[in-house]
Amino acid sequence: MLQRTCHILVYRLYEGDAVSRHTFDLARVAADLGMRPAIFSSYGLGDLPADIRPIARTTDYAGYTGGADLTILQYPLWFPLAERFRTIDGAAIFWYHGVTPPALWPQSGGRDLLETSQIRTDLAQCAHLAVANSPFIAAELQRSSGYPADRLRVAPLGIDIARYAVQPDPAQLAALRKQWRLEGRRVLLYIGRIAGNKRIDLLVDALSLLAPAYPDLHLLVVGNTQDGVVTQELTASLRRQAAERGVARRVTFTGRVPDVAPYYRLAHVYLQASQHEGFGAPLVEAMAAGAPVIASADGSLPWLLGADGPADAAAGLIFASGNAAELARNVERLLVEPDLRERLIDRGRQRAQRFSIEAFRLRAAAILCEALELAQQAPAPVASLPLTELHQQADTALRGYRVGSRLPLLGQAEAALRSAATTHLKEAYFDRIVERQVNFNRRLAGAIHELDQELRRLEQKIGTPDATDRP
Repeated sequence: MLQRTCHILVYRLYEGDAVSRHTFDLARVAADLGMRPAIFSSYGLGDLPADIRPIARTTDYAGYTGGADLTILQYPLWFPLAERFRTIDGAAIFWYHGVTPPALWPQSGGRDLLETSQIRTDLAQCAHLAVANSPFIAAELQRSSGYPADRLRVAPLGIDIARYAVQPDPAQLAALRKQWRLEGRRVLLYIGRIAGNKRIDLLVDALSLLAPAYPDLHLLVVGNTQDGVVTQELTASLRRQAAERGVARRVTFTGRVPDVAPYYRLAHVYLQASQHEGFGAPLVEAMAAGAPVIASADGSLPWLLGADGPADAAAGLIFASGNAAELARNVERLLVEPDLRERLIDRGRQRAQRFSIEAFRLRAAAILCEALELAQQAPAPVASLPLTELHQQADTALRGYRVGSRLPLLGQAEAALRSAATTHLKEAYFDRIVERQVNFNRRLAGAIHELDQELRRLEQKIGTPDATDRP
């Protein structure tokens, strides 16, 4: 019997990225189940673990041929390779990581990609199972794609709890405190992307409210400040905000660091003010490391902390989304109430165990097996959708096109040169224009179909006039 194959399609792949780590874990689960995994990245490969490097490769829509027994589409964003998911022959899983609402992203920073990503969640209809990282984004996927609830599963990300629970070398912590001038300071910590929906501006405002009474507080923001123009502009804006609030000397941006784990041990309080959060891995890492946490009452964060249940069981404090004053009051509670602080640390360590890598692997193995079995029993939901000829013609993109050359000897070099010379136009302008047209075509096809169905219902309700009744 031939060994089953598992293909994982992903936007990009590199060590340190949450979706990439999840992809590594899925590949390992597939291998543990006796399958042969392969990972296909649309936008290149970065540093990878030794066991992942041999099974990872870069490809595009034209280069991917499919043919796996099981295909998993990782969906934090839409990417052209994802469209191959519509023609998958074997079992299929749509793994949804949540799409940041376009309204929370700068107009000039690629908001159209987020809009396309929301629309293209209809790709889930091609999957035998859809999986979300939290109940919050499971509900979001249902709203955006109409995917049936009975085929939707929730499987939280897996976190290496033991890695964060280990106490780092005191000398290493002392070196970090010296490096960032934190000696004698109580640190308010944030770790993660520098993005608008993370609401780091609220952390700066909360610090400015607390600063007069607590001169030893310092905000440490750990995350890549150079990850594209949008990130750079937001970092500059946050620095200006800190200066305007009079706390510029008490806010530090580290930029990208080689290992975030020891930084959690610097935290007197860990803060997560996100306005839209599909999961929130740093919050789990902070709890595992023994840092008391405060999070906004938004997205998946209350569920992650168990704050959506009995108040005396919550593993952290919650503040109203967007309310810097309430955030500051919660920080002050942890500064002046040591008993509360210790209770939250204990609850956090216990809560973090629910999201261990071991728990994830058990859930993921069950999901992969279920998808394979379900594919033998029933088609994906797309089979029951009313796809008219107009729907089928709506996708006008030529994603399979590749630049070629007729030169017999120098053809490959000429094709590569032509492709490189036009990439800045194709990817930045032409591809975006075409995908926006495809979105419009599909919406228009759907609207026309709904109108046609409504006309048919009205005809049945009114009845077709008899020829003798006509004037």
